[in-house]
Amino acid sequence: MNLNPMLVAASVCASLFTSAPLSARSATISGSALTVSVDETSGDYSVSATKPGWKFAGTVGAKLSRLATQNKRDQLGDYQEISFSWKDGSEWRGAIRAYQSRPLVAFDITAPKTTLGPSPDFPAFTSFPQDLNKLSYSDSIFSPPTFRLVQASTPWLLFDNSGQTAVLSPASDFIVSQMHGNGKDLLASGLNPQLSPLPAGFTHRSVLTIGDGITQTFRAWGNALTDWGGKPRPNDDVDLMVKYLGYWTDNGGSYYYNYDKEKGYTGTLLALGKHYRDKKIPLRYMQLDSWWYQKSLRLYNGTYDGATKNAEYPPSTWNAYGGTLDYSASPLLFPNGLKAFSDELGMPFAVHARWLDPTGPYRNSYKLSGVASIDPRWWDERMAYLKANGVFTYEQDWLNEIYSHSPMMARDVKVGPAFTDNMARAAKANGISLQYCMATPRFFMQGSNYSNLTTIRTSEDRFTRGKWNNFLYASLFADSLRIRPWTDVFNSSEAGNLTIAALSSGPVGVGDEIGKESAQALMSTARADGVLIKPAAPLVPTDASILADATGKKLPLVSSTYTDSGTRTAYVFAYSRNDDSNSVALTSSSFGLSGPVYAYDITTKTAKKLDASATSTETLPQQGWFAYALAPVGRSGIAFLGDADKIVGTGKQRIASTRDEAGKLTAQIVLAANEPSVTLHGYSATAPKATSPDGVIAPVQYDATTGHFTVSIAPAANARPTLSNGDAVNIVTVVLALNGN
Repeated sequence: MNLNPMLVAASVCASLFTSAPLSARSATISGSALTVSVDETSGDYSVSATKPGWKFAGTVGAKLSRLATQNKRDQLGDYQEISFSWKDGSEWRGAIRAYQSRPLVAFDITAPKTTLGPSPDFPAFTSFPQDLNKLSYSDSIFSPPTFRLVQASTPWLLFDNSGQTAVLSPASDFIVSQMHGNGKDLLASGLNPQLSPLPAGFTHRSVLTIGDGITQTFRAWGNALTDWGGKPRPNDDVDLMVKYLGYWTDNGGSYYYNYDKEKGYTGTLLALGKHYRDKKIPLRYMQLDSWWYQKSLRLYNGTYDGATKNAEYPPSTWNAYGGTLDYSASPLLFPNGLKAFSDELGMPFAVHARWLDPTGPYRNSYKLSGVASIDPRWWDERMAYLKANGVFTYEQDWLNEIYSHSPMMARDVKVGPAFTDNMARAAKANGISLQYCMATPRFFMQGSNYSNLTTIRTSEDRFTRGKWNNFLYASLFADSLRIRPWTDVFNSSEAGNLTIAALSSGPVGVGDEIGKESAQALMSTARADGVLIKPAAPLVPTDASILADATGKKLPLVSSTYTDSGTRTAYVFAYSRNDDSNSVALTSSSFGLSGPVYAYDITTKTAKKLDASATSTETLPQQGWFAYALAPVGRSGIAFLGDADKIVGTGKQRIASTRDEAGKLTAQIVLAANEPSVTLHGYSATAPKATSPDGVIAPVQYDATTGHFTVSIAPAANARPTLSNGDAVNIVTVVLALNGN
């Protein structure tokens, strides 16, 4: 490939430094607890880690020339580099970087001239620690985890039983990359074997990250990729889907290719919008699935499906299963256009997209590869159309089939980026965010280049308990690459699904039939203005659970996340799979907490106190899962749990800040402008006294037996809402004091 702009910028930056040829026949450089050595005579190279004392070694299989070391800097910071050339007539150029402040090593290989076939694998380690546990992601839809090494474009995680971890993967050209080896005598990162000739100057990069802790090292790996790609970590306001409660019409939802025949499709959705407003359920957007645009009956492989999507309704281009003929609103469903429907509904849209019909009209006017558009003009026109019609997110679905049935994506370094780069560029120019769906690992990693790829589906269609495992593991993959995970649609009465979605930090979107929704359940995830109350990071498996799964132990899967508004609160979700045991060991220190905590069961609304280093063995209830909030007992003597009616009671969208002092806890509470009050709760040894300098406090309710307290707080009568991230809110301060403080 030609390196992406971020890597080009890095090489420009690097050119400010001078190279120093070596008279010796070997070179050694050092980084953050890592040492790299290269031998000119043998072509051998190695990476050694101080902790855990691991060494990865390989060879280019030829003598080297032009061995040199340099000090440079790029987006990841300062590094030392050894550069060299193959001395076998091929003239491949290599470079190995050791970063001073990051536990990783980068490997670059450059083609000096147009070259037939892929470059050699680099690195290709033939000596490395043995008997390590393995984790990678399968080359199939939604990238499910597997405890083996998949030979595809995917990260390889290797870790010992203490959690010391190495991650090896491509760091560029993800769409044409491939990992090679069996983890016994070869660990290698390279390119697809079917790749067509490489252009002169093409550079491919791989990266090896070594660290302490499985999830921590995985995030360090992902931080490197996203920093090279210029992708920031998305905040909670990054787009409307991440920020607000929404309604989904995709597969599994009540109105997926389905509607009330008396009302029609748009009439049904207008009735749904009115129903939710009447029930004071604040939907802030609606997702329109593949029914909204015009399609054929031709599949991605060129064959005819031959049937309508839903036989209960007349055949039409909207009611077809095949590829896209015209990516615009069906005139039959939207006679006045999509924007008019958005205005009448009072909500913007997230919209779905499939593959392009392989013989459709777009092929006559635009440049396509297989079933994908690689024409910047097509992307510019379609994204401009979406912007003009009330769309804020474009969901590219069927990525696995688009790749499989656009064969030049695997063979030509330019084709895949022409698809994904143009999509991201045109969307960003029109203020539209992206969601990937049915993505294989190569697309997860390709997403490290796009600041407007905000969400990715990490579960199969229609979220159910059987999909929780893969969702949680793939959420770790997504989070490492600074993408929010999305569960997919479910119904609001499904407590387990709703709890995971609320803890995921991603979208919360439901597909209930009109009148069958649970307003109480939905409002446990959001403020009255529809703003979701979230943790600070996605819910992902703990290191202990990953290790247990990798070693074949039949234990419940434990996942966690946290909030931190000045006081850190951990949230723990545990459930049993198939023949797992039903016992879960909880220790507060395992979740980043010190000192005693209260473990509050979000479902039963009961709690128990855990001492600082004590382990509590919890038995899963009959439903087979639980969700706990672990609230530390601070200097104040109070374990603060925030909003008593929310799943994530201490999310910053409700609890803006806390200050914990001896005998006193002060919190800033955020209320939507249309919220009259909020009930706070927590635990303390004695009843706290509650005061507010700018709000109205109801009497504290205290249970001396359990230590649980509740207190209601409201804005002052003369409070004037202010704008916070575009939403009108009241911010009220509450002081909870013990023992006369």
